[in-house]
Amino acid sequence: MIYYIYIGLIQMPTFKEQLLLALEECSSILLNPYMLTRFSSHYSQNSLYTTVKRIEKQGLIEKFEHEGKNHLRLTNRGKALIEKHRADSNKPRTLWDKRWRLVIFDIPEKKAQLRKYLRSYLVTLGFGRAQRSVWISPYDFRKEIRRYLLKLNLSEYVYQLLVEEFEGLSGEEIATEFWDLGSIHNKYIKFYRDWSERLNGIEEEMEETTDYDPSILHRYMKHLSWDYQAVLSRDPHLPEELLPTDWGGKVAREFIRTCRRKFPH
Repeated sequence: MIYYIYIGLIQMPTFKEQLLLALEECSSILLNPYMLTRFSSHYSQNSLYTTVKRIEKQGLIEKFEHEGKNHLRLTNRGKALIEKHRADSNKPRTLWDKRWRLVIFDIPEKKAQLRKYLRSYLVTLGFGRAQRSVWISPYDFRKEIRRYLLKLNLSEYVYQLLVEEFEGLSGEEIATEFWDLGSIHNKYIKFYRDWSERLNGIEEEMEETTDYDPSILHRYMKHLSWDYQAVLSRDPHLPEELLPTDWGGKVAREFIRTCRRKFPH
């Protein structure tokens, strides 16, 4: 599973970021073309090896040989970069200007695969689907989308609109209608309940023994962070005023903050 890095508001994870996080999850990865199955389908084999070469040169990963085969693993510098980006994700988000951004497209069937890539990109940016070829977001990604359309040579088939309001629908109703907030809420609540139980058990063990191995707690906190990032990657991060008052994301975020205060690492 790939865990997205959120920098500032929200961005599509680059291939570089996906690779670094995959390496953190797995400790090491065998370097071969089948690595591509871990990532988005529109990356080429050439993209894989070019990215590996570039970030190896940056000192973020290193190659090593095991059983006669080349593997990749994170360097300390790579691990530090991931932690920095995760810290940045806790910064306040840009305030919503109360306007909506629509992406509308009519892409020929002969470009169906590219149309699929565009839809996946919009989902990653946090867009909701209003209709099959109409997507909506409260945030301004026009520059990012223009660059992506140029890359795919789809600019002539796509329109971006700025909308002040939807007649007959409030902001909260739009959020509920076009995003699966219920499912995301449930994932946050499940994360909170599962990890509350696990960490309560750890605290009891720590109280009952004088020689508790701190590396166990460290591993738990790392897995907690992975699980939280997994839910975050599905969250469109809508403005707070559009979310339910009992939004599970608030519960999970406060839980994470409490854990980091109680178990600093």
